[in-house]
Amino acid sequence: MGHVLDSSDISYTEHDQQIWDEELAEFLPSRIFDAHIHLFNKAHRSGDSGGWSNADLSTLNQWAAKLYPDREVHYLVLGTPLPGMDVAAHNAWATEQVQSDPQSRFNRLVTPDCKLDDIRRDVEQPGVIGLKPYRVYSVSGDIAQCRIHEFLPHEQLELANELGLWVTMHLSRFHGCADEANLADLTEFTTQRYPNIKWILAHCARSFTYWPIREAIDRLRDLPNIWYDVSAVTDIRPLITLFQRERVERIFYGSDGVDATYFHGQYVALGRSWQGLDISRFPLQFPHCDGRPILAIYEQLLSMKQAAELAGLSRDDVEAIFWRNAAAAFDVEF
Repeated sequence: MGHVLDSSDISYTEHDQQIWDEELAEFLPSRIFDAHIHLFNKAHRSGDSGGWSNADLSTLNQWAAKLYPDREVHYLVLGTPLPGMDVAAHNAWATEQVQSDPQSRFNRLVTPDCKLDDIRRDVEQPGVIGLKPYRVYSVSGDIAQCRIHEFLPHEQLELANELGLWVTMHLSRFHGCADEANLADLTEFTTQRYPNIKWILAHCARSFTYWPIREAIDRLRDLPNIWYDVSAVTDIRPLITLFQRERVERIFYGSDGVDATYFHGQYVALGRSWQGLDISRFPLQFPHCDGRPILAIYEQLLSMKQAAELAGLSRDDVEAIFWRNAAAAFDVEF
């Protein structure tokens, strides 16, 4: 396996270490399955890499050893959905990477241009269990307001239904899971048209603020074949709603590493909007405290810990979210 990361590239401070030692070490179980993480190779994207870092499976394991010391960690790797990607080369490389860990899995990157025969061939490979579409490939040209079928076309949905595939879905449209069109589509797809597809709604069903999941949870929890990952959600409020009002067995841990959460900062909720705050891009000062910003993934884990406490989750519930649900769903042996 090619080695991409030099360990000096891992930015981990004494403040991160303090949060791990004092807040997280006793919270995280000894086994972790990260159901939302990405690999990237700059050779697979034309032009500029857009700030994305090279990350192979060795990179993920080095980060995991630093973030979650003394834990057994496996992954559901998602194809990295960037414009200009050589989709075939990326999928072939990522599949090979994931297959080096028999307990990790891969969701193949798909665009509307992908041929059904190619998708079918790839998902027959060991470890490949589903699809990763993304809104940037929407045939509508509107990546902010597109419908699911505009970036995951019906012929691909039909194939996924035939094969019973997993689909990790980052919902588009301004209101995410609270959008009526998204809710109508998910209702039709899960209860009528594509009942064999297993949906993972990424980022708490794309709820980086309190509002979308609060509005949608009572409808989502009644739909079959819906799961969630909690990746990159650093606001405690959507996590509280999810933990209190959804069945724990439908929730997966995910990080959205490397580049989306392994930076110092967090995703800041501003009313019903949000922005990523990477403190390396701003001249922030901290005159009234001796602490400093921590990794966004640790912000997420802190919020998960506090939301679990407020929701009254048991230790078994926490273990389920971090690994047991994924082990059962993806046939993983720890």
